[in-house]
Amino acid sequence: MATRITTSQKTSCSLTVYNDGFALVKDTRTIPQIQSGERIQFLGVARRLEANSVIIEGMNVAEFVFEYDLMDELRLYEKYLGKQLVMYDAYTKVSKPYTLLRASGPIVLQDTETNEIVMNPKGELRFPETDEGFHAEPTLVWQVAEQLKEQVCVSYLTGGVSWEADYVISMHGDRFDMSGWLAMSNYSGVSFQDAKLRLISGKLSKAGNENDEKSKELSQGESKETDAFSDFHTYTFPRSIDLEDKQTKQLRLLSAMNSKARMIYEINEQTANPDIYIEFDNTAENGLGIPLPAGVFKMYRTNPNDESAEFIGEYRIKHTEAGEKVRLKSGEACDIKVTTKKSGKYKEGGYEYTEYEYAICNTKGVPVEAVIRQKVPGHLWTVDESSHEWEKKRDKILLPIHVPVDQEETVKFTIRHDRSARRTIGF
Repeated sequence: MATRITTSQKTSCSLTVYNDGFALVKDTRTIPQIQSGERIQFLGVARRLEANSVIIEGMNVAEFVFEYDLMDELRLYEKYLGKQLVMYDAYTKVSKPYTLLRASGPIVLQDTETNEIVMNPKGELRFPETDEGFHAEPTLVWQVAEQLKEQVCVSYLTGGVSWEADYVISMHGDRFDMSGWLAMSNYSGVSFQDAKLRLISGKLSKAGNENDEKSKELSQGESKETDAFSDFHTYTFPRSIDLEDKQTKQLRLLSAMNSKARMIYEINEQTANPDIYIEFDNTAENGLGIPLPAGVFKMYRTNPNDESAEFIGEYRIKHTEAGEKVRLKSGEACDIKVTTKKSGKYKEGGYEYTEYEYAICNTKGVPVEAVIRQKVPGHLWTVDESSHEWEKKRDKILLPIHVPVDQEETVKFTIRHDRSARRTIGF
C-alpha cells in the first residue's frame, strides 16, 4: 500500500499569483520515514496542476504520475481493465468474481470460474482496493528513490487563480479618502488555507515544454528577496489568507484618509472642453507611499449641497511605485470652453515659425487652474514668443494658465523649428 500524505500534514503553504491567470503553489508537508521503492500519495493538489511543472524538494523521486478524476465512471472502469471485480447479487446475496475485459460501451466480463463471457451483467459491481488505492481528489503519486528530509516541499504551476486590484477614491474639495482592494479568484480545483500570498505583475514567457524550466526558476526565485524579480512588480500581502475553490474574495490592500490631491484641467490642440485630472503624490507624507498594482480607480466627489457622494468617473492605472505621481482622468469639463487655432505660419532664414492661439472661457463659477499640454513634432524647436510662462518637457510644451470666472483668457505662443541643421536619418 502507498503512504498517504494528506493536507492535515501541511506545515506551510505559499501562493504566488501572476496576472496572467496562473499561480505557483509551494506546499510543504511533514512525512514519515519512507524506504526506497515505496510509493507516496500526495493528496489535495490543484485539479488544474501542470504536471510538467512539478518540483519535489526533500526527496529524490524515481517516477511520479498525476492522478485526477479517478472516481469518474469511465476512468474507474479503465483502471480495472484486465483485473478482477466482484459481482454481488442483492437478491441471492451471492458474490462472484469476474475479470473486466471491456471498459467502454457495453461492459464485458469473464467469469473467472467458467471462463464464460458476460455482457452488461445485472447486479452490483464491487471494485476491490488496489495497491494504488482510490483517489477522490487530485493526487500526485510517486515512487521514492531516496528520502532526504522529514519535510517535503512540492512546487507546481496551476491555472485558474487570478487577481485584480480595484480602488475607490472619494474627493472632498482638494482632499480625498482612498481604499484599495484585491479581488482574488480561485478556480484551480483546490482550496488554499493559511497561505502566504505574493502577487506578481508583469508579462512572463510561458509556453509548452518550457513550463518545467520556468517553474524551477520561479520556485527558486520565490525564496529570495523581492528584488529577485527586478523585471517584474512584486507585492507581498501582509498576512496569510484562506481562499476556497470556486471563490472570489476581496482583500483590503490599503486605506488612506485626508490625503492631498490636485485638480488639473488639461488642454491640447484637439480640446473643445478640458480633460479633468485628479493628481496626487504616492508618498508616505501624503498618507500613502506603497506600490500600487495596476487596476481601476472608481472616483467619487462629495456634493457640497447635501454631502452625498456622486460618481465622477473611473480610470485604469499602470503599476505605480512608491514616490511616483498618480494621474486619474475623470472626464471633461463641460463649463470650460476652448477654441484653438494656428494664427500664422511663415519661414525666415533657416527657421520655420508657427503661431498658436488658445481662447479659454470659464463659466464654472469659480476660477480654475489649467495647463496647456501641446505636443510639438520634431526635436529642434523652441518657443520664440509666448504670452505666458512655458516649459519644454520632451516633445511637449506646457503652459500653466489661471482662468478667471466669466472671462476669456487668451494664450498666444510661437514655436520656432530649426530647419537649417544637418541631420542623419539613416541609410
